[in-house]
Amino acid sequence: MSGRINVLAEPRVTHCGDQGLLLEAEGDLALPTQERIWALNDRVLEWPGVLDTQPGMNSLLVLLNPDESDLVESADRLLRAWKECRSVARKGKLLEVGVIYGGEGGLDLPDVARHHGIDIEDVVQLHSDAEYTIFAPGTGPGFGYLFGLNRRLFIPRRNIPVMRKVGGVVSLAGAQAMLGVPRKPNGADVSPTGWYVIGRAHDVPEPFDLARDPMSIVSLGDRVRFRVERIER
Repeated sequence: MSGRINVLAEPRVTHCGDQGLLLEAEGDLALPTQERIWALNDRVLEWPGVLDTQPGMNSLLVLLNPDESDLVESADRLLRAWKECRSVARKGKLLEVGVIYGGEGGLDLPDVARHHGIDIEDVVQLHSDAEYTIFAPGTGPGFGYLFGLNRRLFIPRRNIPVMRKVGGVVSLAGAQAMLGVPRKPNGADVSPTGWYVIGRAHDVPEPFDLARDPMSIVSLGDRVRFRVERIER
């Protein structure tokens, strides 16, 4: 995900196959809107016939049992529920992560600075001064998509992915930031990405472990701050 491009004036619900409904919220990305998404998610999970839900950025995917739910009626109910739902503030726990900016672990830091016409040090300061909220789960078990990136660092996602080292990757694209998981033992050293990798957190904790209780160390609404360890050229 690279940030919201089309901003809706009104919420909408669309069908996703014969079992899914996708609610997309009106307006741009904002914490009160996302808190409302989370509140709606909690409500919908209690409905009969709901198999699973997936909060996204300004959106909520609902998976239904077709034998127990009618898609048309459920779509109308979901839209009504959104209009009735109110945001509930969450002050999640804070995770602080040390970052080495630039160097081999942050090859795209100079590109971000050039794109915005500012110094590398300015990029680092703008990035590390912000406090990020875990807005939505990512594409796999991890720290999710982070909201709170300073607008001065917004940058379009790459059209053509590049290969970058994996393991504690600190990156940004569009209006979002991301913190990558540790490198897996015997896993790949590099991976394709359309995001701009500006640093690496070498001591990032493992966010998800089936053998741990709780399995995930972070939840929606938790916060992340990046601490500057050093800047490498």
